[in-house]
Amino acid sequence: MKKIEKNLVLIGMRGSGKTAVGETLAKFLDFRFVDVDAELEKSEQAKISEIVAEKGWEHFRDLETRYTKQFAAEKAVVISTGGGVVLRPENVASLKKNGVVIFIHAPIEFLARRVAKNSNRPSLTGANPVAELAKVWAEREKFYRAAADVEVFFDFETKNKKTDLLRKSKLILKAVKSFANSKGQIPISK
Repeated sequence: MKKIEKNLVLIGMRGSGKTAVGETLAKFLDFRFVDVDAELEKSEQAKISEIVAEKGWEHFRDLETRYTKQFAAEKAVVISTGGGVVLRPENVASLKKNGVVIFIHAPIEFLARRVAKNSNRPSLTGANPVAELAKVWAEREKFYRAAADVEVFFDFETKNKKTDLLRKSKLILKAVKSFANSKGQIPISK
């Protein structure tokens, strides 16, 4: 089996599936999986919503930058980032040093349905999920596209989550291989 030599870094909006797809990719590649937000919460012993409520978004973004840099330096890792990681250029630079940055996205309706199920994330605007996601997308789209080495759009969802995750993982790996071949930097070895 061929082995990818670079980290795979998943960026995108909240609810885009970075964690679920990342876990599947990591198992498939026999890589370690890291969810930056989950690791931040574990180390800080507080939920992101609590950190933001107590110390503000800027403090949270500082923590996010510290943890992003830490995990980006590792090897053989699939990294799921927070949705706002692209707002700081130093985060993107850290992630690109040893990784292929993959922007995954889906229709806003899909994102809103997933976000509505998770009360752990603080609202960014105070609006309902669809309005908030549309506003955040309008603000961040250019950052995601600028940071991405590879972009994958998932416009499908079935009742079989396992099948969906495998299909999405295969699409990502195909896109990464195509990117690497086009750059003459094939990150796949024997």
